[in-house]
Amino acid sequence: MAGRPTGVWKYTGRLLKGKHDSLKNNDHSYLGPTIRVHKGQRVRIHFQNEIPDPSIIHWHGLHVPADMDGHPRYVIPRGETYVYEFAVRNRAGMYWYHPHPHGRTGHQVYGGLAGFFIVSDDVEKSIELPSDPYDIPLVIQDRIFDGNNQLSYPVQNMMERMTGLLGDRILVNGKPEYTLPVATRAYRLRLLNGSNSRVYKLAWEDGSPLVVIGSDGGLLENPVQKNYVMLGPAERIELWSDFSKYPVGSDPALVSLSFDAGTLNGAGMGRGMMGGSALLPNGYPFTVLKVRVDRKEKETLVLPQRLSTIERYQERDAVNSGSPRTFRLLLNHMNWTINGRTFRMEEVAEDEIVQLNTLEAWEFINEAGGMGMMGAMDMPHPIHIHGMQFQVLGRSGVRHRGYVDEGWKDTVLLMPGERVKLLVRFEDYPGLFLYHCHNLEHEDMGMMRNYYVRKT
Repeated sequence: MAGRPTGVWKYTGRLLKGKHDSLKNNDHSYLGPTIRVHKGQRVRIHFQNEIPDPSIIHWHGLHVPADMDGHPRYVIPRGETYVYEFAVRNRAGMYWYHPHPHGRTGHQVYGGLAGFFIVSDDVEKSIELPSDPYDIPLVIQDRIFDGNNQLSYPVQNMMERMTGLLGDRILVNGKPEYTLPVATRAYRLRLLNGSNSRVYKLAWEDGSPLVVIGSDGGLLENPVQKNYVMLGPAERIELWSDFSKYPVGSDPALVSLSFDAGTLNGAGMGRGMMGGSALLPNGYPFTVLKVRVDRKEKETLVLPQRLSTIERYQERDAVNSGSPRTFRLLLNHMNWTINGRTFRMEEVAEDEIVQLNTLEAWEFINEAGGMGMMGAMDMPHPIHIHGMQFQVLGRSGVRHRGYVDEGWKDTVLLMPGERVKLLVRFEDYPGLFLYHCHNLEHEDMGMMRNYYVRKT
């Protein structure tokens, strides 16, 4: 953008030991280094905090011990260092990292602190998928810039916190009006919704289906086709995108379609003036990025019809089969809550204690009809569970059809009135972990709770 350089917070890194491509700094973006590791590898990361706020890093989607997960009780002040050391147990997939201090996560992520953490494994390497430079991670974020070209984070009153921040400029990999140059061949596009609160309804502008090959926890078993995909904050999808059908000079666009994002006092937030910037409210249609087909290349890859094998959990094997642990997402006394509770740093209720090495059914219910300052308020809530990947068993009250629930997940989007049942296995690591809404303003105002994994 023209004008003064925009001031940001940025993770930078230096490889102390390991393969040269394990860490790559993004020199032309505010995004942090892209970290690439192989399943089974041990990593050691020294996080030195050099911003004025206390901070800590959460390795989003990774299965790590409780003291490595980035719980806000481990925040460090400016000038101090936190050392992470853990084995990478996750299957191949695109994970990410971002700050997790209580009350300041939204501001710090918005300021620029986030990066990709990409895991490979032998299963992924055994199938033919587009690889570098045709394997492209893309983070979609929205921001507001003031008249001096600086980031504006105008979350100052209760209404702005209750709706979440929505920017009026769409950035991809930190750049506005992003254009991706491609050849006439297949690409693996890995998309992360890195926005604070915006939900995207992603589709190709020309009506071509999205061919989805992966979600939060890596490859699906088989490719699935979707006319559109609903992607909440922190969710990821991987696309097989074949541009061989387009002539050189074409510019297909990835767009976010119009949708009903909820209500405020009976007015649709997708069409009204609430919920952040009046210029681009949640649910409003816009272009996310453009693709420019600029050269011809011969294609040699064919979309695999079998991508991976996923061990399917069975509800009958859950220790609470037939009686899922229930979490209600609702507005209570001007606060977004989970079961009527808000965050306390080390507080755990009796119904938030689980046993190590057990499978449980959890059900989240996005209650409709909450009352806010201006009347009824219903909103989307992307729910993230720390510590493991889970499986979606089913949904009810569904308002949209673009969910990718087929694979491993760590974040699940619930639109108003929806309920989602999950199967969650607690293994390897006891201790205190978080679950919360990944609308970062909701999280910061306390829509977050601890759960405790107790040794049997």
